[in-house]
Amino acid sequence: MSDGYSKNTMTRNSKPPDLELYVKGVPFHLHNETLAKKSAKVTTLLECKKIDELRWILKDIDVEPTTFFLVVRFCYGYKIHLSSENILSVLCTAYYLEMNDDHISNNLLNKAVTFLEQRLLMSWNETVKALAVCSDKILDKISVVGLTEVFLDSLLEKALKDPSLLEYLTTLPLRLYEPLIQEASKHNVSVENLVESVYNYAKRYVFEKYSGDESVSRNKRQVLEAVERLLPHQRGAISCGFLFKSLKESMFLDASPDCRKGFEDRISKQLDMATSKDLMILLPNKVGGGAYDTNLLKTILQSFYSNYNVSDVSRFVSVARMLEEFLLDAAASDAGLSVETFKAFGEITFAASCDVLRYSDGIYRAVDVFLERHRDDLTETEKMEACRVLDCKKLSPEACEHASKNEKLPLRIVVQVLFFAQKQIQDKVAREMESVEDKDDDDDIEDMNKKLLRLDIESDYSEKREIENLECVVHCVKEKKEERKISVWREVKRKFGCMTSLTVDACNCHIKKRKKTYHHYK
Repeated sequence: MSDGYSKNTMTRNSKPPDLELYVKGVPFHLHNETLAKKSAKVTTLLECKKIDELRWILKDIDVEPTTFFLVVRFCYGYKIHLSSENILSVLCTAYYLEMNDDHISNNLLNKAVTFLEQRLLMSWNETVKALAVCSDKILDKISVVGLTEVFLDSLLEKALKDPSLLEYLTTLPLRLYEPLIQEASKHNVSVENLVESVYNYAKRYVFEKYSGDESVSRNKRQVLEAVERLLPHQRGAISCGFLFKSLKESMFLDASPDCRKGFEDRISKQLDMATSKDLMILLPNKVGGGAYDTNLLKTILQSFYSNYNVSDVSRFVSVARMLEEFLLDAAASDAGLSVETFKAFGEITFAASCDVLRYSDGIYRAVDVFLERHRDDLTETEKMEACRVLDCKKLSPEACEHASKNEKLPLRIVVQVLFFAQKQIQDKVAREMESVEDKDDDDDIEDMNKKLLRLDIESDYSEKREIENLECVVHCVKEKKEERKISVWREVKRKFGCMTSLTVDACNCHIKKRKKTYHHYK
């Protein structure tokens, strides 16, 4: 390589070279006067007789040998080819060497700027390509001369006309990508385009396979923290899968507390939109292992219940069902799932579902699968521990029948199931009798209301007294029925430590919705 450089640079000068420069280990044998003719900086050093400094003239900039070769060829009068891959490096080198038109007309810096204006900035792809190959030192240099803003303004102008272009910025350095997306978010750019762009960037620099290199890990952490800052906070704007992946990476990469909390908050706002598959992302990888942080799930649930109130019935039900599916999937997929972890999952799931879903058949199915998966490696004591998440009172008649014949269950659990199965029959009879009484009460109320309508408002005092007495009876009957209702949402929030200033009246306003029966997962 050095012979090639020496041969090309000496062709148009018969004198022996009097300057030897090294650029990243590659030698260049040059002529002082040839460089000085194009470079004001070289001229100054020669006039001051600072030959030693001239030998180290390029130490302050990160120039590649191929780039310097282009600059040298220009000094020796050869035609050079500028492209998006080399233009910024050539421009910075020419700027550093003071190869401007004040020193000699039609100099290299002028040619580079002209190429920049007429070719590079006119094209989105060429601009992105040029910025993608820049080193940090080159980016520092173009920032000093104010070119960074020029590039960002050019890209932003094009992106505002066609927001889909933002999806094709994965090659940009983070120091350019983040301010560009931040600026785009201030304009009328759709959330979908912004999120898609950020997702693609994270996919390239964060979710790729971990190499174990500390510098790579540090870069991933920086990108992930920037991703969290760039993502919107609107409910449903980001897929739950992406949020769970990001949260897992934030823990693995030891990202900042603000970064982790940002992902947790976004998840909690739309937890009812998540699936068991999303939640499974947080389980430790089979390669490398690790313990599952059950406290993390509790934190997310606490935040979720704090965000919503009793009017959000469907969201409470969705979360309860999702947790039962997750418990089942975790039991089925992870052979290494310990009894302690399964029990912790089960307790969380039961707390979320016991006052929301009529039956806990999903938990029973998960217990059944867990016992089957560990049929040969659990003691009776451990089986009993795994079954502690079961509430036999919450099993449907079908589940009770299955459990009463389930040989995997401890005998004590089977006995409890049989006992509560019998009690279910008794309760059913009692409810049927109560429904008859309620119907009689409703008939009485209807008769009373009809009688009230027949009364003449202008009647004498005795008739008014009769109206008052009838109204009192109606009120007492209704009040007695309301006392039978349970504040479901108040109890759920209490279990997750996120009680609000919810009143009993507020809780009772959605009784009809809570009477809906949810038998099984699909």
